[in-house]
Amino acid sequence: MRLAAAASRGLLAALLVATAALAQPAPKVKRIDPPKTVLFVGNSFNYYNNSLHGHLRNLVNEADKAQAKSYTFKSMTISGGYLLEHEGGLPHVVKSRKWDVVILQGQSTEPMESNKERSDRFKAYARQYDKVIRESGAKTAFFMTWAYQDKPEMTAPLAEGYTNIANELEAFVVPVGLAFERSLKARPELVLHFRDKQHPSLAGTYLAACTFYAALFGKSPEGIAYAADLDKDTASFLQGIAWETVKAFY
Repeated sequence: MRLAAAASRGLLAALLVATAALAQPAPKVKRIDPPKTVLFVGNSFNYYNNSLHGHLRNLVNEADKAQAKSYTFKSMTISGGYLLEHEGGLPHVVKSRKWDVVILQGQSTEPMESNKERSDRFKAYARQYDKVIRESGAKTAFFMTWAYQDKPEMTAPLAEGYTNIANELEAFVVPVGLAFERSLKARPELVLHFRDKQHPSLAGTYLAACTFYAALFGKSPEGIAYAADLDKDTASFLQGIAWETVKAFY
């Protein structure tokens, strides 16, 4: 009887996991034209470890050395910033040059619909910024962020929140949070968070950069020599995780 009960509980748990996976919305926009000019708009999740956009630039430059000078990656960040806090600066920066893609990232819990007032505000500003971005000739993308180290249950609502607003706006979304989840399942000993359990470690930032590379350019980062001072095995593993995540998501 005990074995039967344990088996039933195991089956129920598996069904719940499968149901949760099915409940996750699929992205409408599954590819984007490879960009030459990219602007990241967000907060410290972007600028930790000498900035995510810098690591993405290094990956791109290493992969396409002949055209390295033709790419531009920049970021506009506010410490702890919510999306609304970019209202004063974003329109000016977006119009300052010809951007191909502008990537929006909210505060680390902002898109989660468990706090309706906050998530509604996030969506309202995403719609407002998307209009500005599109009028400039650029495309909007969203940076799906990761769960805190001690709160893995954040992954699904963050994925849902970012994917839903991206689908509403027919915008692109990059599944960094899902890459974190995949990596932690495959190698739980590999630390992707800083000691505060929220911000990324260097490995976490590198994984994010590899995921952006795979998503924006539609090709695997595997084999790119740039490793962000990580050991070769770790960098190779994270490159593979990024590519697996992107293929599964789109």
